Amino acid sequence: MKACRSLILSLLFTCHSAFAEIDPSNIEVTVKNSPCLGQTIEEVLKNKIHIRSQRDLGWQVFNEDGQFEVERAFLMNKSMQLRFRWRANADGSITPISKRAESLCTTEEE
Repeated sequence: MKACRSLILSLLFTCHSAFAEIDPSNIEVTVKNSPCLGQTIEEVLKNKIHIRSQRDLGWQVFNEDGQFEVERAFLMNKSMQLRFRWRANADGSITPISKRAESLCTTEEE
């Protein structure tokens, strides 16, 4: 019984350590490759944002209070930016945290 408890505690510590040392570059790739309308988030963004006058500000990863957030931004004109932002959860899931990110992967009918 003690061996089993020891094994469980060891596994929990290992899992916690793995999440504590998340590599920000992997989080960006995870968000880019997340499913969205039968494509990836990156593909949908490329197809949706195709206005010639825009400037792609790229992807950025932020560490907000120990949680990683990934953002893609576009400059539409001198004063307007479009920002799409997601949070990477400890379980590997992605949660949209900006209204634009929330609406990106929803169909028009919803």
